[in-house]
Amino acid sequence: MAALPPDLLELLQQLTHNLARYEGEHLSLQEKLQALERELRDRKALIDRFALVSETDTRGVITYANPKFCEVSGYSVEELVGKPHNIIRHPDMPKAVFKELWDTIKAGQIWQGEVKNRRKDGSSYWVLATVGPLLDAEGYPYRYISMRVDITRQKELEEKLRQERQLLSEELAQNLNLAATIQKALLPPMEGEGGVLISAPYFVLYRPLQQVSGDFFWLHEEKGRLLVFVGDSVGHGIAGSLVSTLFIQELRHLVQEKGLWSPELLAEELDSRLGQLFARKLPLPITVDGMIALVDLHRRKLSFLGLRGKGVLARGGTLLRLDSFPFSFGELLGRAGTETTLELQPGDRLYFYTDGIHDQEGGPKAKRWGNKAWMEYLRDLQNLPLPAQRQALLDTLRSWQGDQAQTDDILVLGLEVP
Repeated sequence: MAALPPDLLELLQQLTHNLARYEGEHLSLQEKLQALERELRDRKALIDRFALVSETDTRGVITYANPKFCEVSGYSVEELVGKPHNIIRHPDMPKAVFKELWDTIKAGQIWQGEVKNRRKDGSSYWVLATVGPLLDAEGYPYRYISMRVDITRQKELEEKLRQERQLLSEELAQNLNLAATIQKALLPPMEGEGGVLISAPYFVLYRPLQQVSGDFFWLHEEKGRLLVFVGDSVGHGIAGSLVSTLFIQELRHLVQEKGLWSPELLAEELDSRLGQLFARKLPLPITVDGMIALVDLHRRKLSFLGLRGKGVLARGGTLLRLDSFPFSFGELLGRAGTETTLELQPGDRLYFYTDGIHDQEGGPKAKRWGNKAWMEYLRDLQNLPLPAQRQALLDTLRSWQGDQAQTDDILVLGLEVP
């Protein structure tokens, strides 16, 4: 047999080498393809176990639905494919949500949101849906893919929590209403005139930060002597109202049952009793800022003692601040508070108030009204008769406050000497 020409032999050798190389590469590609197929299968199994997946054409007609989608919706894949995706739309969902969805995905963007759907049996379920387009070479959508996570259990828990919060809120409101009713029952009427409660005209502006207040007042007249107390207890809301309620009861007992009228003696007793109200020591000291004023209507004399209390005597166009000691009821600690006596004239006006009035924020810069502005306003208020002052003060306060939230309990008591 004749030997092959060298050129042909070399060509055959190269062909054999290339075939062997190509065969090796083919086997390698097959292994890689098989690995990719396994990975794709595993990924799909994981997704099918977790997510509801569907595909639609550009009209929204379902072309694919995975097993999880069928399981949760209650439809078979044959019942879903070829049907509009709104087969599972729940009537509770606003149309505006789906308009936003379609506007987003038609623009080539991805939309995400919570959607309430309806099962085949009519029951509802919730999903967190992510919907996006597949784009062609020119950037136009040719198919839409939706991946959803079943959040029905989460929504049920949210609804249960909402209902429990609503119930708690209603119970709290009922308790606050009852506490407010009890507290107001202990307070004198907000306005008195011509002997309705006392013989001196007065008004009260009372605005709790919540329904109940740590600010409080008490009036009692007997044999021409009028005792006034305006206080501000520590805390707001329920805590403040509890302290104020206990304080009023102690004050009522000392005056009406033990016959104590002297501001000095009352201050001493109230300070002592405030520290003995509770069987155990509390983490925070229970204190009350306040002013005790005794007005002798026959002799026209004022005796007062303030422990961080606030008061003003208005006569004509002048204002005289009533001095106050720099400590509260409940923290005298052996320090003596002495009362002061002043002569009164017919037509004099006394104002007792808490710091909530001048600390209220308002105006264009949301700043405090401030002591100076409050004093200037009180001076101007003297141009009005006392019965008109409460409404004028309320209107001014509302105008100043505007849209700002109330920052503290507010209490102002105005009294005119007959």
